[in-house]
Amino acid sequence: MTSSRSLAALCLAAAWFAGCAPSAAPAATPTVEPSPAATEPDPAEAPSSEPASTEAAATEPPSTANASGAIDLDGDDDLDKDIAELSQATQGANGAEENAQGGREVVYRVTPQGLLIEVNGIHLRPSVKVTRGAGGTYTLELTLSAESFDGRQYWLSQPDEGPFSIAGKIESKGSKPQRFGDERTGTVREDVVTSAEPKRWKQRWPGKGQPKLRAGQTLTLEVGLWGMRSDSEQPRAVRRLFEVKLLAASHPDPVITPPTMDWGN
Repeated sequence: MTSSRSLAALCLAAAWFAGCAPSAAPAATPTVEPSPAATEPDPAEAPSSEPASTEAAATEPPSTANASGAIDLDGDDDLDKDIAELSQATQGANGAEENAQGGREVVYRVTPQGLLIEVNGIHLRPSVKVTRGAGGTYTLELTLSAESFDGRQYWLSQPDEGPFSIAGKIESKGSKPQRFGDERTGTVREDVVTSAEPKRWKQRWPGKGQPKLRAGQTLTLEVGLWGMRSDSEQPRAVRRLFEVKLLAASHPDPVITPPTMDWGN
């Protein structure tokens, strides 16, 4: 009987422990990852990265790119104004010389044989020889060699005394410079110059009505051409061709240079 009661007590205890003990963990269930399509927002509902307001964009000033690639916020690159300013600056620097030469292109080169002048398509090479007369005055003989190099024909005007137009001044210590000029006289003829037929002219200074050069004085000659043309052009003067400077001494050494800044003074 006792044994039966003990067994019954053990069974009640086992049942009590079974009801109070924590229940076993539920069986694990597999986790399902959402598909990429399910995570991407609907394009119709997704917020846009662009500005939502078109009014703000409309208030910004339009921009244009200029030729250098820079952005001009004003939409105006002032090209016409820049061209006008550049043209004015160029004329200010070179316009006087260009007008004096009648719009010709004149290039000066210093060579072992002396100064070489290129006027359009013709080469001009001047030289000077000085002699002293019995009366103590000096005479200059100017020589000009000319040859075409561009295949065209050129004509130089030659009055009675020669192709050079000569002006200048004589300076003495303690006295005011004496300016002089010359005039074209007589019948003017034209001499043709080609690459196959170069020409050479000689002209003496002082000419008619020009002052004498004496020992100790300084001479400046401003030499141009009375007229020059090519093909069917009209003859035009070359007023500023070259300059000669000379000190009248026992052994005078004339120096030939391009036109200088004090030309005509």
